[in-house]
Amino acid sequence: MSQVAVIGRREEALCFLAAGFVTYEAANSAEADVAVERAEKDGCDIIFITPEFSDTILRMEEKYGEKLVPAVIPLPLKDPMETGKNILKGYVEKAVGADIIFRDAE
Repeated sequence: MSQVAVIGRREEALCFLAAGFVTYEAANSAEADVAVERAEKDGCDIIFITPEFSDTILRMEEKYGEKLVPAVIPLPLKDPMETGKNILKGYVEKAVGADIIFRDAE
């Protein structure tokens, strides 16, 4: 059975544990990269990553390319640089052909 994972700092990741997500703690981008690899090996098909590790999301996008699994997705949490939002917006535009989620927010 497919699992959904959340990768982030301890206090953020543990919040998702109660909802049934598999959680992986990471204190920095290097640990987040390792956590993504572990999550994939553990059978997680959807991997959410907190915004402070958006550089990890971009590296994983390069690694996995057009593969559908695992889907590495930024969590839309507080993000002053809006990096996660911009990555998510790009995914939506690529999939649908238009920005159907964030167009009214700008």
